[in-house]
Amino acid sequence: MKRFLLSAAVVLLGDQVTKHMARVSLEPGVVVPVIGDLLRFRYVHNAGAAFGFFQGSRFLFIGISLVSIAVIIYLILSKRYAFRGSRVAFGMVFGGAVGNLIDRIWLSEVIDFIDVGVGSQRWPTFNIADAGVTIGVVYLVFSVLMLGRSSESSDPAEGGAGDAQPEGR
Repeated sequence: MKRFLLSAAVVLLGDQVTKHMARVSLEPGVVVPVIGDLLRFRYVHNAGAAFGFFQGSRFLFIGISLVSIAVIIYLILSKRYAFRGSRVAFGMVFGGAVGNLIDRIWLSEVIDFIDVGVGSQRWPTFNIADAGVTIGVVYLVFSVLMLGRSSESSDPAEGGAGDAQPEGR
């Protein structure tokens, strides 16, 4: 549980601190090169989902965030998907979901400011919460698909059964 709480706190705190810094130091629409054209800061408000997809429907996204948070809490407490790194990954998703939920409730939209790409080929502008959710979900999906699901933790520090292997392997 400590790893879950720590990773959630790191993503949430990093997200909220960097969004505050973007709010007070960046002008809307102005591009600030950080690493040339590869990494830039660009302050935007996003009324959609992660990375600017599906604009609008604030209350729908608040509902989706609340359901996601509840599902993560259920999965952590039930230990259904407890394998090496799962608590950190769930924490990253949780912290990111809470970070963007705070923005949706407080500002009615999410602050995005990280702009990555080359020339006109840009990834949608995002924030630390989006990155936490994406990295956490990708790790969880990869782990479940590649390793199978284990009902026991493979992390002794988290009170698991040691190096438990998924069934059938």
